[in-house]
Amino acid sequence: MLKIILYIFLQIPLQVACSLLVASLFFPLPAFSASQAEQEPLIDEIVISVTNGHLLLFATVRHCFTDEMLEGVRNGIPLTFRFDIRLKKIRNNWFDSELIEHKINHTLSYDTLKEEYQVAFAEKDRPEVTRSLEEAKQMMADLNGLQLYPLNELQVGSPYSLKIKATLVENTFPLGIHSIIPFTSLWNFETDWRIVEFNY
Repeated sequence: MLKIILYIFLQIPLQVACSLLVASLFFPLPAFSASQAEQEPLIDEIVISVTNGHLLLFATVRHCFTDEMLEGVRNGIPLTFRFDIRLKKIRNNWFDSELIEHKINHTLSYDTLKEEYQVAFAEKDRPEVTRSLEEAKQMMADLNGLQLYPLNELQVGSPYSLKIKATLVENTFPLGIHSIIPFTSLWNFETDWRIVEFNY
């Protein structure tokens, strides 16, 4: 690596090389370790099961909270995670047939008077309330038996694919909050798509 750097510097004018060196001293590039890369948000523990005549989905988001985000929640800034879910029937030599495209929101807020966390779910009629931050985080990050599709509309023996990703919704933050907390843009995340193929 050192030989490569020296070679590059020898191929450019001395004044430019000095400028690059000074810039690197005052504006060093961030160093990313392997442990940092492993902490990127991701969809994990995807399970597709069959119960009560429906296809059900279980999944969780890992590494989706930061200390700054949780401090914001405690100061009255709600957080909304959006799960994008797509179910398709795979058709050989033809376009896949899209069966569903769901957007499921989970919203975390904090009641400072009651000292309680509340998690509202798009897939449930009532929010869950807890005093435990860890429990609230788990409820936010989990899809626990989400009904995807009725079994009687699936074709036995046919292949299907499920795509899922999670995003921190940009409009989570109230209007003007960016001027008060300038680094809220750093809270945003979007996981990669996870794809699971299966036969029914």
